[in-house]
Amino acid sequence: MWWFSLIAASSSPVFLFVSLVMNANESNNNQLNTMRPKILCLHGKSQSGAIFRNKIAGARRKLERTYELHFLDGPILLQDDIPKKNHMDNNDSTSSSDDVPLTYAWWLRNDENGEHLHVREAFHYIQRQTEGKHYDAIIGFSQGGTMATALALTGLIPGIRAVVTAGAPCVDQMFSEATDFTQGNDVIVQSGLDIPKFHMAGETDAMIPVDSTRALSDRGGNGILVLHEQGHLFPTRAAPVKSILDFLETSL
Repeated sequence: MWWFSLIAASSSPVFLFVSLVMNANESNNNQLNTMRPKILCLHGKSQSGAIFRNKIAGARRKLERTYELHFLDGPILLQDDIPKKNHMDNNDSTSSSDDVPLTYAWWLRNDENGEHLHVREAFHYIQRQTEGKHYDAIIGFSQGGTMATALALTGLIPGIRAVVTAGAPCVDQMFSEATDFTQGNDVIVQSGLDIPKFHMAGETDAMIPVDSTRALSDRGGNGILVLHEQGHLFPTRAAPVKSILDFLETSL
C-alpha cells in the first residue's frame, strides 16, 4: 500500500493549488460582475421581470456579455391575470396554483375617463427598490419603456446615462408626474432630457402606433427613433440587437 500513500501525499499540494486557482477565478468573476455596467430592466404590462427576461432571451444573452441586467417586477399585481381556481391556497409569490406566472403593471388606466392611476406610487416604488444600487442604463418594454423614459427625468436613479425602449407609448401624465417629482428643479429635468434615448417601434404593432412612440421620443428628449418590421415586442433579431449594443457602447 506504500504506492497509494505516496500518491495521496503527493496529490495534496495539487488539490491545494487547484482550490486556490478556483477561488481566484471566482474572485475575478465577482470583480468582473462588479465592474460591468448595470442595466435596470422594466417589463410591459401583464408581464413580470422573469417573463420579460425569458421573452428577450436572444437579446439578453448578447447584452449579458457586456452588461449586468437586473429585472424588476412592477408594483401592481394584476388580479385578473390570476386563475380563479384555488389561487388563494397558494402562497408562492412567483406563480399561481395552476403554475401560471403572476403578472404585474407599473400603473393602471381608468377606462371611463382615461386617467392613469398610481403613477406617483410607481415612481416611489422604483425609488425604494433601487435605493443604494447603481445603474448605468434602463431598458423598458411597452409600459415599462414609458416608465423608463419618464423616470430618467426624475433624477431618482443617479448615474443613468442611457435609456432603451421598445413598443412604448407616450403618456403625458407620466411626464407631468415626473416633473412634479423634481419639485420644479429644472436642472434635474434638463439633465434627464439630455440623457440619450433609443426608442424602437414596430411597423406592424397593432397595440402601440408608431406615432405614439415618436411622440415619446420627442417628449423624453435626446431620442432616436428606429423602426423594425415586427409587431408589439422587444426585438431579438440580430440587426436590432446590434443597434442596441452600438447605442449602449456609444452612450456608456
